[in-house]
Amino acid sequence: MRLLKRLLKIIGVLVLVAVVATLYVLNRGGAFRKIEPRFAGTCESLPLDASAEDMTVDRERGFVYISHLDRQSLVKGEGTNVQGTIMRLDLNREPLAIEDALLDRPAHLRTHGLSLYVDPAGRRSLFVINHPLNRGTEPELVEVFDEVEPGTFRHRETFSSPLFNSPNDMAAVGPRQFYVANDKALKGGMAGALQQFGIGASPLTYFDGSTARVVADDIASGGGINVSADGNTLYVSETAGQRLRVLERNPADGSVAEKARIAVPTSPDNVDVAADGSLWVTGHANTVKLIQHFINGSPAPTQVLRVVPPVGPGTGGAATVDEIYLNAGDQISAGSVGVTYGKKLVIGSITARQILVCEMS
Repeated sequence: MRLLKRLLKIIGVLVLVAVVATLYVLNRGGAFRKIEPRFAGTCESLPLDASAEDMTVDRERGFVYISHLDRQSLVKGEGTNVQGTIMRLDLNREPLAIEDALLDRPAHLRTHGLSLYVDPAGRRSLFVINHPLNRGTEPELVEVFDEVEPGTFRHRETFSSPLFNSPNDMAAVGPRQFYVANDKALKGGMAGALQQFGIGASPLTYFDGSTARVVADDIASGGGINVSADGNTLYVSETAGQRLRVLERNPADGSVAEKARIAVPTSPDNVDVAADGSLWVTGHANTVKLIQHFINGSPAPTQVLRVVPPVGPGTGGAATVDEIYLNAGDQISAGSVGVTYGKKLVIGSITARQILVCEMS
């Protein structure tokens, strides 16, 4: 009898711990948050036959480059050989139109994160992550395209490394140099699964033009990455950690040193560095809704934040975080990227076959 009581007590404690842990995870993921729509401005929806998980802006020309892939079909398991490309949107042209930016492409191209590099002479290159048909067994690739005329690019070369183990986004810092933010641990499996709960870490990889190496091994699922205009600072969104990591980079060897960690009220995805140096972070305000979205197609919230990092020696000051856009998913669902050009905010999604072009008032 005494043994039975002790066993029941242990079971009760374990159940209580499980309930508390579940409530913590749900609360951290925004499951209990009430979504109150917010945006000061107007938005126009542009239809796509694919989604725009990531975008980058050529602010000198007003071009937005779009990672164009029908991810909705991939999520639903419709079609085994879905292919993508990079599209271009000219924000200075009326009416707005979306055009293919590539003159040629590899035989297989499933685009994800992308980055625009402009060298000191003004030559432009687009870098894009290319996922294989069979992820986990075939190499992950980075494709590079060079501009041959304004807004039009030709394929130059392909890079690969085992350290691109689960690439989500990338930041180009030279003609053949770039960082890759991986969203899972190198070993994958249980280590990767634990990251969904903020446990464990994934590698930040630097490719120096010939070889890759890990320069930070404690990123809590790298969902996005970008670089400052002067090339000296990296911004990495830690999706599972609900924060931004600010890293000072050494241009000579690509090494990084931590400057700050900025907590954000979302699970951050892609990061845009605006003309004024502020960071526009698009995130998932309710990850439970996001999971449901992938399962049954129900709406998932879209959230865009404007973050001003701390400045000064040691960056001991506080960052400012302002919510610019929030929607339950009826305007655009599962938003993953928001980029700015003047007063325009362009929002893309993991799965929605559209982009929003918003005018901020």
